[in-house]
Parts: sequence; C-alpha cells; structure tokens
Amino acid sequence: MRFNKFNIINILIVIVLFFSACKKNEGGGPAISGLACSSVSYTASATQNTAYSATATVPYTGGNGVSYGIGTTISSREVTGFTATLQAGSLYTGNGNLSYTINGIATDTGYAYFDLSFGGQSCSIKLHVGAAGGGSNIPAVFSQIYGAYSITFDGTFVTIKSYDQPDCKSVYWPTNNSLYEAFSGPTFNDSSFIRAPGNIVSQNITLKIPAYPVAAATHASTPMGVIGIGIDGVPFFNQYAAGGVAIAGEIHGFDQWWSHPQMSGMYHHHVEPKYLTTVRATKSSLMGFLLDGFPVYGTLDPDQSTPSNLDAYHGHTHATPDYPGGIYHYHFSATYPYLNGNGFWGTAGTVTQ
Repeated sequence: MRFNKFNIINILIVIVLFFSACKKNEGGGPAISGLACSSVSYTASATQNTAYSATATVPYTGGNGVSYGIGTTISSREVTGFTATLQAGSLYTGNGNLSYTINGIATDTGYAYFDLSFGGQSCSIKLHVGAAGGGSNIPAVFSQIYGAYSITFDGTFVTIKSYDQPDCKSVYWPTNNSLYEAFSGPTFNDSSFIRAPGNIVSQNITLKIPAYPVAAATHASTPMGVIGIGIDGVPFFNQYAAGGVAIAGEIHGFDQWWSHPQMSGMYHHHVEPKYLTTVRATKSSLMGFLLDGFPVYGTLDPDQSTPSNLDAYHGHTHATPDYPGGIYHYHFSATYPYLNGNGFWGTAGTVTQ
C-alpha cells in the first residue's frame, strides 16, 4: 500500500480526533458550578436524644446532566451522632437539587455541620438540634419583641402572642386615648394624608414560627393578612391591599408613622415602620420576623448602605449584628414590594386571631 501526503494527513486527523474524544471522556463525571448550602431545607426537625431520619435538599447551579451514584457517608461535626449520605440521581443541565439522607441520634443540642463536596464544589450545611422535651430557653434574638404579651418556646417553634397595641401616637387612636395625635400629612413617600374610617382596636393574635428557619424547597406565596410580626407586636402585611390589588391606593391613609388599621381595627405595617426605624431603633435594626422565622430588617444594611442585591422574595444572606454567622433576611424598602416579594423564603408557621 502506497501512502501519499493526503493519506498521511487523513490518518493524523483520525488519530487526533480519537485521542481528543478519549481525553474528553476521561473528565465526564458529574459537575456543577455552584452549591447553595445556605439554602438547605430538611424534611424534619432534629431533637436531642431522639432517633432522627430526614432528607436534606441542597440546591445547585450549572449541572452538566450526568448521572451519579450513592455518595460516601459524611459524619457530622460540632454536634455529633449524625451521618449524611448523598442519594443517587441525575443532574439537570442547569439548576436542580441534591438529596442527602440524614440519620442518627445526637446527645447534645446546637448545630450539626456536614461538610459536602460534589461536582467540583464544596460547602457546609447545618442542622439545628433542639432540646429534648422542648425547653423554656427562648433564643435571645426574640427578646427584642417588646410589644408581645407572651413569648414561649418548645424547642422548635417560638409562639408569640400580641394584643396589637402599638406604643406610638397615631391619628387612628380614639380621640380620648392618650396616644391620639392629630395628623394632616404628608405621609409615606410624600403622599397627602387622607384619614380612613375606623380606629385602632385591640386584637389577640398568636403566631407560631420556626425558631431556626431553613429555606423551603418550594416558596409559598404570602397570604392576605398577617405575614409576620414587628418588635412592637404589630403585624406585618404584604404589598397588597384588600382584594389583592396594589397597595398604592391605600398609602394616602397611612398615619404619621406610615401604618394604619384595617376594617376590623387591626393596626399593621405594609411599609417601613417609621416609628421603629427612627425612634425605637434604626434603619438597619431588626424590625421583626416573618411567619417562616426569617428576620426582617429596616431599609439599610449594617454598614448603612442600601441593599442592592435583594432577590425575588426581597431578601438576601449575610451576617448581621443579631446573626454574626450569617442568615437569610428580608428588608423593607421605599419602593414596591416594600417588604416581601413573591413569597416566603422558608416554610411558614401558623397564625391565629
């Protein structure tokens, strides 16, 4: 067989392509571009000295569509006694979730940490372990809710009870109340004040919220009515007025502290609670909590800058004075949606009234 230069070139091309394909296949394992450990969610809460079995769901980004098998066992640190094992699955081409089976018994309370490594990315998830049989040691941050008449803790949920009686003056108090104060505006965003009918009426509201919130796999929409509570014991409402319409039509009825009562007399905050951000605290201070247990802050970050990276739920994650280890939290803002966007970041507790 005679070879000419064209045959040699063709043979070389085939050899190059063959070895190129082999090299590509060598790196064909599962790969992702990001692992969101701070957004982990669990199917159950953990309690000291109690057998625990649950699934941890950890979001990822940039999956390459490759299948993967069961992972090696990862032992917990800090609070020990648990193991985490990656369940077999297939990556999406893009974003998805990894599932880890968590099993074991912890003899201590606090946080169990699991150091995860997958697809070229590493991070740690944490699982809170509550006290056996509950407990009365309320997490310190909840002591800032000065407007509640009762705050209790069962080891998993904090129950907050309020009569919804703000300690600020308002044009909506009855005129014979010592806190009544006449007002003629302007109010929030320089709207001309127009007094709405009705006065502030005492309520009896009970909120049961997670003490140690985690991100939900599915983010439920916020309901009409109470979606959280301020440190003054006054409820938070979402960005809608009655009937689910934009709140813009009601802003002119906000009082001198930018809040108002609804038809039954329940005083509430839709927007920045000016009394809290300028009198009781500051614009970067803790304002309260939503029903999912995640905290709400004023219009500024701790460094006094305006938050610029809020997500669709009107929140983001970083350290705060109350949570030096970092936590997801919501912010008030001067523009729509004012407090909350497309739903709860975590799984909401309950509210009764």
